Amino acid sequence: MKDKLNRIRNNPKFKQEIDKLKPKRNIWGLLGVILFFFLPELLNILYYKEINIWIYNYALNAPNQQMADLLIWLGKKSFDGELSYINIALGVIFLIWLFKKD
Repeated sequence: MKDKLNRIRNNPKFKQEIDKLKPKRNIWGLLGVILFFFLPELLNILYYKEINIWIYNYALNAPNQQMADLLIWLGKKSFDGELSYINIALGVIFLIWLFKKD
């Protein structure tokens, strides 16, 4: 297993692909990380009640009752007003990776 891991780490193609994933060190890279990882969490904390009301009103126009129930259930699970620590942790990791010197 260690040999395979070392072969992967030393593979130039793998390094190129990882460099493509790394956010660029400019304003767009920073805004991308903030908008993708931190802003949804902030909106979830501040506006989860309004979002769930909107989802409920939208579900009233669903084609059938099962679809409406599914939309409401997903809305309550997704927008519950609590932080997603996984999302915050990934955002912090990407910010560290963004500013890390190569």
